[in-house]
Parts: sequence; C-alpha cells; structure tokens
Amino acid sequence: MRVRKLMGTLLTLLVTAGLLAAPAAAAPVPAKRFPAVVNLPNGFSPEGIAVEGKTAYTGSLATGAIRRVDLRTGVTTQFAPSPGSGKISVGMDVDRFGRLWVAGGGHGGPLPGVISSFRLYDTRSGAKLADVPVPEASFINDVEVTRDAAWFTDSADPAALVRVPIGTNGRIGVPEKIVLGGGWVPGGPINANGITATPDGENLVVGQTAAAGGGAALYLVPSTTGDVALARKIGLQGDLESADGLVLVGRTLYVVTHDGVVEVELARQLTAGRVLSVTEVPGAAFASTGALFGGRLYVVDANLGENLSNIGNPDATFKIVAIPVP
Repeated sequence: MRVRKLMGTLLTLLVTAGLLAAPAAAAPVPAKRFPAVVNLPNGFSPEGIAVEGKTAYTGSLATGAIRRVDLRTGVTTQFAPSPGSGKISVGMDVDRFGRLWVAGGGHGGPLPGVISSFRLYDTRSGAKLADVPVPEASFINDVEVTRDAAWFTDSADPAALVRVPIGTNGRIGVPEKIVLGGGWVPGGPINANGITATPDGENLVVGQTAAAGGGAALYLVPSTTGDVALARKIGLQGDLESADGLVLVGRTLYVVTHDGVVEVELARQLTAGRVLSVTEVPGAAFASTGALFGGRLYVVDANLGENLSNIGNPDATFKIVAIPVP
C-alpha cells in the first residue's frame, strides 16, 4: 500500500511538472490532402450537392438515385435508390433535424414525364421520410433550408418560389407558392435557379440564370410568409454571364456558373455587389452547383452534354471537383 501511494504521488508530481505527458492525439488530416476529384459512376448525371459534416450527397437527374460521398476518402456509395418513374433529383440541402431535402424537378422543365415534387430522407438511415407532389409548381430546381422553412426555386415559372413551413418540432407544412414581385423582372426559360439564405434567415439571395437584358442577375428576396415576396435586384459591378448554384459566406457570394465560380463581394445592405474574380473548375464540362467543406468548394460537374444528351448516357463521365475557396 505504501509503494502504491508513493508511486501515485510521484506520478502526480511528474504530470504537474510536465515531465510525463499524456500521449499526443493524432493530428487531423488537412482537407487539402483529401481527394480533389471524386469520380461518380458513368451515366449517373449529378446536379445538386449537400454537405453534412464530412459527408456529401448528390443526386441523379436520370433516375433520382442519391449517392453518399466520404469527402475524406473520395469513396461513394448508394444512399438512396431511384424513387421510381417520373422522379429525379436536382438541388438539395440538409436541415437541423438531419434530413436531406431534395428538389424533384417537374413537368414544366426540359425533361419529359417528370413529376413536380420534393422528397425528404433521414441522413442516418437513408429512409425516405416524405415524397410530396407540388402540382402548382413547374420545375422545382434548388432548395435552401432555414430554421422555419424550406425554400425551393421554381425555374420554369417566370417569377416564383415554393415555401414549405417547418415547425419547431420539425413537422413540415403544406407547400405554398410565393410570387416574386417588386423589382423582379422575368427573363428567359430558366428564371429563379440557385438560392441561398443569410445567416439570420431573414433574406434569400436568388440567382436568375437568364435575365431579360442578357446574362444573369441576382436578387435579394425577403423570407416573407405572404403570397408575394418583394424582390430587389442586386446591382453588380462586373459581368455575370450565368448563375446556377449559390454559396454565401458572410458577404461573399460564390456563384457557380457553367464556366467557373464567380466571387462576388456584396455591400453591407446586400443590394449591391462587385465581381472580384472568376475561378476555373479544372476538368469540368458543365459546373452546376457547389458546397463548402474544409476550406474548399466542392463543385458538381453535371456534364449535361449538347441538348442534355449526357443525362443518363451510360458512357458519360461525371465528377465532383474540389477547388480552394477563392
């Protein structure tokens, strides 16, 4: 007993003096060592992406199936099978309840026979929690989830969003069509496309792929609960030729375009901005959207092909490319 007590006292003194240190924890692997390119199965036809922790999800425009990606290793596995005929996967986001929201396209878009709808999945089990038709929508394209709602863009409608209320317990409400009014000006066949929210959830930034005067446009939209949202066009210094996925970090907006990622610095009131840079996505044939992880922007190469010929093409190749955040 005396020996044990003496040893215990000695160990205490050594630890206190810093002469006997605890084993060092393994240093985390820097994100820059993670794979910069994640190859997806031939013919998969991805479009959207969502990141939860070190895991990404991307869905198929051809079948609606969803792949899970380990961003540390680049390994992809099936997360959810095809939901059936007429169902595809476009934009996606993960909410605070661990649910993956998936925009399901629609009958008014470029793909025939698609049902206007959205779906929810449990990110832990992969179980499909809901499959909700939205017949009043034309093409449900992208989604951004805030604390109290999921906001979808309806790209084939000249001026519309779809809002799905989320209760404090996670219960989802009935989809509501929100008309874009105020300064919104309808443009070409693809209008509202990418969407993101300010950290407080009070405002949305919506990208318009084909603006009336040519090129693309960005709008600030209040997250209203009414039938009409009074959008304000964001005045830009610099060119924005197209706009698909949007990623907002503070007042820096990353706009994924088909030719690269455009960095836009927004003014404090978010109603003006200036283009700072354009970053190429190496090897991407048609960049569609992106998500952040570990100081990188993971960009989906949708590789749509001429006249969408690569959607479902078993010989077409697809990938996700990581670039340093500009």
